[in-house]
This record gives sequence, C-alpha cells and structure tokens, in this order.
Amino acid sequence: MTTHLPPPHDWLLTAPWWHWPRQEVRPEQSRPALQKYATPGLVDEFLTDPQRRLVFDETADRGPGPSPAARFVPAVGTPLRKLYLATHHRHYLVAVELHCDRPGLPSPRRDDVCEAGFVVRRRRASVPAAASTEARTMLRDLALARSRLATVEKRLAQAVRARRGGLSRAHVLTEQQAAAQQKVTALQSTLHEWAEAVGVDRELQGWRPLSVDARGDIVPLPERPCPGLRPLPGLGRWEEVGELPSELTEAVFPLHPLVPDPADTGHDATGRTLYFGVVPTGTLDLELLSTADGPALPSAEPRADRAPRFDDASVYEIRCFVRRHDPACPRRHGERDCHGRLTWSEPSEPFRLAGQLDPRGTAHRPVTVRLPNEQELRAAAGLGAAGGIRIGTPPDVRFDKAPGQGYQICSFSIPLITIVASFVLRLFLPIVVFVLQLWFLLALRICLPPSLSVDAALQAELAAKPPDFEADAAFDASIKGRVDPVFAAFATEVAAAAEGAGLDPPATNSFTGGLKGQPPPDRFRTARSVIGGVHSLAAPKDDLRYEARVERAEVFAV
Repeated sequence: MTTHLPPPHDWLLTAPWWHWPRQEVRPEQSRPALQKYATPGLVDEFLTDPQRRLVFDETADRGPGPSPAARFVPAVGTPLRKLYLATHHRHYLVAVELHCDRPGLPSPRRDDVCEAGFVVRRRRASVPAAASTEARTMLRDLALARSRLATVEKRLAQAVRARRGGLSRAHVLTEQQAAAQQKVTALQSTLHEWAEAVGVDRELQGWRPLSVDARGDIVPLPERPCPGLRPLPGLGRWEEVGELPSELTEAVFPLHPLVPDPADTGHDATGRTLYFGVVPTGTLDLELLSTADGPALPSAEPRADRAPRFDDASVYEIRCFVRRHDPACPRRHGERDCHGRLTWSEPSEPFRLAGQLDPRGTAHRPVTVRLPNEQELRAAAGLGAAGGIRIGTPPDVRFDKAPGQGYQICSFSIPLITIVASFVLRLFLPIVVFVLQLWFLLALRICLPPSLSVDAALQAELAAKPPDFEADAAFDASIKGRVDPVFAAFATEVAAAAEGAGLDPPATNSFTGGLKGQPPPDRFRTARSVIGGVHSLAAPKDDLRYEARVERAEVFAV
C-alpha cells in the first residue's frame, strides 16, 4: 500500500502582524516593514521588544526624489521615504513574517527554512537624450502638483482641528483638495503616456559581485564558488535582474530569525515565524564602471572608474526571500543545505538615502566646538604648545619668501585654525545671505547680533502657531509693525559687514524688502527664525518619538 502525502502549502512573506493596520491592505498583500532606531544597539532593542521603534515623521523622513540626470530619472514619484545614515545617529531594520498560504495564515515551522535574506535593488528609467529636458519639465510639474495637494490637505486637516470658518470653509478646502488630486492624476497619466511614446526603458537593477576568470576577463561572480574564478572583494556592478527570480544571482544580506524567550509568553514573536535584518545605508563596496576606450590595465582589468555602491541620487527598494528546505536533501545545520524553492516578498516602499551633510540628519548629532578663551591661549603659547596640524610646503608653491631649498614646515594650533575659520564664517555668511538674497538660509539658524531683542508679547504670539500654519493677511499685518524693525536692525548689521569686507551691497531697500514678495507663511517662518536666533538649542521636532503599540486583540480574533 502506497501512502501519498499531500503537497505542502505555498508560503507567504508579509509584514509583521503589528504593521498590518498601518499598511491598510490585506495582510497577505503587505510588504516588508522598515523600522527606525536612534541607537546602534537596535538588534538588542528589537529582540527585547520588536514593536518599540521610532516614528517615521511624514515631513522629516520624506523628501523630494533625486534630481533627474541626463539620461536617468527615478521610476517613482515624490516625495520618497528618506533613510538617514549611521553618522546621523539613525539605524534601520527590515522585518517580515512567514505564513502558510491558507485561511488564517498559520505559521510554518522555522526548521523548514534553510536560508533567509534580502536584496537591495534600484529602479531606473533610461530616457532618450533628446527627451531629457521634457522629462525634467514633466517631473517638475508633477512634483509641484503633489506639493500643492499636500498643502491643501494640511490646511484642511488644520481647519478641521481648529473648527474655524464653519462648514463653508471646510467645503471650499474639500473642493480645492479634489481639484488638486485631479490635477495630480492627470499629470501622472500624461507622464505615463509620454514615457510609452518616447520609449522610456524601465529597468530593475540588482547588485552583482564581480570576479576574474582564467583569461583575465571580469565576469559576474556566480552564486556558488567556482574554482576557475577569482573573486574581486568589494567590487560589483548594478545589472538588470528579474522581479521574482528562481535562482539567486544578486548579493544577499542575511535575515535572522526572531526567537522569543520561551518564558516570555507575551512576547510579540510568540507563536509567529519572524525574520529581521539590518538595512545597509552605507558600504565600502564600489561599482566598477567600464569604459569603451583606453588600453587595459596591467592587472588585466579594463580601464574603469569606480563609484560608491549606494548614493543619495538613486531610488532603492528591498525584497526579502526565504528558501524552503528540500526534503530530498540532507540537513546541514548552520548553512544552506539545498536548492529549494524561493518565496519572495512584495517590494518594500521605495526609499532614498540622505546625503552626508543632510541638514536634518546632522541636526540629530550636533557637534559643539568651544573656542578657547584668551587666558587658555596665553597659557598654551607660554608652554610652546603650537602643534596640531603641520603643513609641508614645497619650494615651487611656497607662499612667502624663506631661505633654503627644502620643504617649509609650518605648525598651526587647532584652536588657532578654529578661531580664524569662525571669524571668516561669521564675516561672510551674512554677506552671502544679503548679496545673493538667500533669505531662507535664516531657517538654518544663522548667528544674529546678541543686541537684537523682541518684546515678550511678539515672541509668545509667534511661538503659539506652528511654522506650517495657514497665515492670512490679517495676521501678517498684525505682526508686520513689530517684526519689520527686527529685520531692519539685522539688515544694518549685514550692510556693515559687507562694507567692512570691501563689498558694495546691492541696491535693495532693506532686509525686509527682500521678503516683501514672499508668501505670509514664509515671512512668518523667517521672523520666528530671526527671533529665535541661535540661543535655543532644540532638537528636531520629530526626534525620539516612538510608535504606539498594537495589541494582538486589535489584529487577531480572540
């Protein structure tokens, strides 16, 4: 008598159960979840309490897509999720949950998984060179329409919370929201039709490690080691890949199982099959960019330029996978033991990486440099402590006449360099703002004369409203008489600095005049920035806010 075992159920890889309510889709359609942390010990924090994570702020953690290059534009719209770097004191995990594809989404056994990991991909759209200008224009129009829609939605939400203006105002804003949404939809449709007409080539790219074969040619490194190939550590290329390949050819980052403490019956992973991995926001890997011309190098590698694997000009996504153990293969604990079937997740939400000098990112980890006082400098000079930085100047680029033919060695104390740099910064920064009319830079906390003061009533009035409020003409007029003197005083300081530097300021009436053409909300934000000055050292408003917990009873029927 022959016993026929039923075929195993297919698997599904979804977001962890506590993310289901937020993704607003059916659980089986949810995608890998990104979780944000402010500590490099994020793994320990996740193991202890998987739900404890920082809030993704819809303003600070989103930003415009990268500017389109000559032949490449992002394949997604803006705004995008923005991931900060480890140097910004921000770290990220990707988390998924494994299920059997049957009613109730039961969890399979963890032992049936022989490999789990994720890949980082980027989507790009190659635009013909002749159509690149038109592409920029259409993308800019779409971004402006989305910005207008976001502004109207914010105003509508504020009006509802404030309950001001009655039903008539809410009705007007609702009509504006519908019109803005209709314009966004129309521009999206036009962009898609245009892309098909001009032949935009969309491409999904994955990272392929490289190796050198016996003839000295550079070829992709296969999934399994090959005796005839010599790997090139740290070098790879972005190459086109399939959405759901049956074989892995891309570089893989590991996913680790979340195994709860058996004694902790209330742990979020109890009874579930969960995996997590650390999202790479930086790596030492380099992309090898081959060029068609030029002789080969002595190492048999073609002449090539190198670029970082990850940058702030691309749009990325993550796909997670698990490999099912093939019962016909023997078990080998601690490593992949078969060529079993792969189960892929949906792609994560698209994201881009913040730049190294991102203003919000660097604000998460500010650096304070205290200049030494005169007494400390005199003491250092008396001790002969002039070291710090030594500069060797060759004879052919020497800046001053000195005897001798060798290198001139100059030693500069770091406090001396800091004092000079600080003086130059304070001297030229207001000149740049004034001459180039870059008034918005005041929002980045430019130093102000300490003699400036504002009455307490105005400070309280400005602090009472959020910086993104819907300002009207009446409010702008009410603060104009008290804010303009502050602007005028600052303009006097800027003009004096410009004259002292030997520059003629442009023919502008005053600092206030440079703001006359700005919308009332921008005038308000600048006024509050000027009045706040640099004396209030506050962290970003989105800093260290944690997501609310989701209880099992909210997701699963009891």
